[in-house]
Amino acid sequence: MGKNKISTEEKIFRAAMTVFIDKGRHGARMQEIADRAEINKAMLHYYFRNKDQLYIHVFETVFQKIFGSLHHVFEQDMPFPVALRLFIDGYIDLLKGNPKIPAFIMRELNEGAEILRELVPGLIKADKFLLPGLFIRRAGEAMERNEIRRVDPLQLLMTVIGAGVYFFLAEPMVSGIMEMTGHYDRERFLQERKKHIYDIVFNGIKP
Repeated sequence: MGKNKISTEEKIFRAAMTVFIDKGRHGARMQEIADRAEINKAMLHYYFRNKDQLYIHVFETVFQKIFGSLHHVFEQDMPFPVALRLFIDGYIDLLKGNPKIPAFIMRELNEGAEILRELVPGLIKADKFLLPGLFIRRAGEAMERNEIRRVDPLQLLMTVIGAGVYFFLAEPMVSGIMEMTGHYDRERFLQERKKHIYDIVFNGIKP
């Protein structure tokens, strides 16, 4: 029974993310999500009463996938530059393994980020979104120890997040350019991307 429930919820999650990306929250229909998940609409409503509840569930799950596992690196006893490098590596790997996540978040941002504005403060208050606080605290400590120069920690975090996600949003353009100039090796490019982001960021903050 438990395995069937997990399987059904995962099917719903994948179907809902696809429909929300294609149609947006306002254009999505529960019947289409049920059809894609290969269940009937009554079963879908058994798990989620309405579309907004499902959308919030998907968004919370996405946030936990991205940030729920990555903040731990900043809880470890290691120099900030080392933690930053591990964070960038893990962030790129996570997006590589979940290629629909960036498009889903961009869809929400393009529609006005209504749910995002409501959801994020609640996740922070419930200790479900620890990354910003941990990052800002560790960056501040690193400045005090002269591991990095004095910068705005939130701006630094936004720079890293933006640099990491951009490739996955612009991949059709990037791959087209790469194929025109030579062989496009996606895996190699992503490994180089990790190093490039770290080098650019660290060169901007090293003391």
